[in-house]
Amino acid sequence: MELLERLADRFPQSPDRVRLKAALLYAGVRYDQSLAEAADWAFPNYMPYMLPPGEPAFRGQRKVNLPYLVRGADDTQVRLRVKPDSPFSIRPDDSALGFGLFYGPDDRHLTSLTFEPRLPWVDALTADGTSMRSTGLSQHGDMLVLNVAPGCEYFVVPEGEKTRNLSCSFCLYGLPDKRMDALGQKLYEVGLPAATVKRVVEACGHPETAATQLYLVGGSMLDMRKEGARYLQIAEALQSQGLHERYYVAAGSGALHRDDMLRLKDAGVRGACFNMEVWDAAQFARVCPGKDKVVGRERWIQSLEEAVEVFGPDNVMTAFVGGVELDGEGAMADPREALESNIEAAEYFIPRGVQTIYSLHWKVTGKNRGEEPVYSLELLLELNERLAAIRKREGRLINPAFFSRRSAYMQLEPDYDEDPTA
Repeated sequence: MELLERLADRFPQSPDRVRLKAALLYAGVRYDQSLAEAADWAFPNYMPYMLPPGEPAFRGQRKVNLPYLVRGADDTQVRLRVKPDSPFSIRPDDSALGFGLFYGPDDRHLTSLTFEPRLPWVDALTADGTSMRSTGLSQHGDMLVLNVAPGCEYFVVPEGEKTRNLSCSFCLYGLPDKRMDALGQKLYEVGLPAATVKRVVEACGHPETAATQLYLVGGSMLDMRKEGARYLQIAEALQSQGLHERYYVAAGSGALHRDDMLRLKDAGVRGACFNMEVWDAAQFARVCPGKDKVVGRERWIQSLEEAVEVFGPDNVMTAFVGGVELDGEGAMADPREALESNIEAAEYFIPRGVQTIYSLHWKVTGKNRGEEPVYSLELLLELNERLAAIRKREGRLINPAFFSRRSAYMQLEPDYDEDPTA
């Protein structure tokens, strides 16, 4: 039985568009030269693609740029993966969108689609001549992601005269590096350079971002009050330019104190997402040693519950890394145990007004790192079907103003909850 037919047989409660998106996340698409040509105008992937042996060079090059995000006619969005053995291919068709998705041995046309475009702000300069792409701003669809303090202090927790790495086991993104130098971030210091904040706010204010959501993120600080103060500095700068009215602004910080949440709300922040990463207490301590030791699991949960009181039940999320609990020394041995642990998290949080959002864990170490997610395709769909059923039962669907289908390029929750025909 072919892939899509197998998924339809096993997951009839999942919409066709969700099964197709999930299949593309895993199976990818075969390379076609039209993908490299589309990178001239599409938002590019942050990593180039190396053409395999036997594939003709493109414009004399074997390392080529490809689009980053596929966008369907109904705004379904998915990250583009290229895999030579995929049953899918993308190439031009005669539709208004310009491209078609083809499937199977009979090369059946499934749907028309396009790619997220390279928007004008990407190539613009701030008033002081800085590239807006270098201000700490990035984008996927509806969502701008603002990160002017990428270095995470969990990588360098002071212990006497030395430091200890208590970072989350799956994370390399927050590693303190040269990105901090360009943005002027200093470890253990709250304040960010005024010039840095001014530049990124100017970039957010570009008239052609085509975004509706503005998600504030950054490396965690070891002091919750300091982290709250840092986010407040950014939120107040956005508010001073009226950008809290243009965008749904959300704080994707670590756990915060209630008082700091209230200050952020007064500064125009409408939502919060404090990421737990993993639910099980033993796995939380193993996977997130910094969060466990510095904040504590129970305090993290308390902070999320307080966020609901401050921002409201449609405006709080916590993200999990699906599969990290199955990876590494001390991991869960049974995928079913991992699945039930995630359902337990949803049964706790969703009735309390906190949405649980799942991204896939891709191994970052070992021989096959980055090639395939730890969760199987079937496990991901079963998890999401059950999560969607809980949200429907509780009358708490994903808030599209906070997290829309056109910003969820690696997650499925909005795809279950939003009706593209509405």
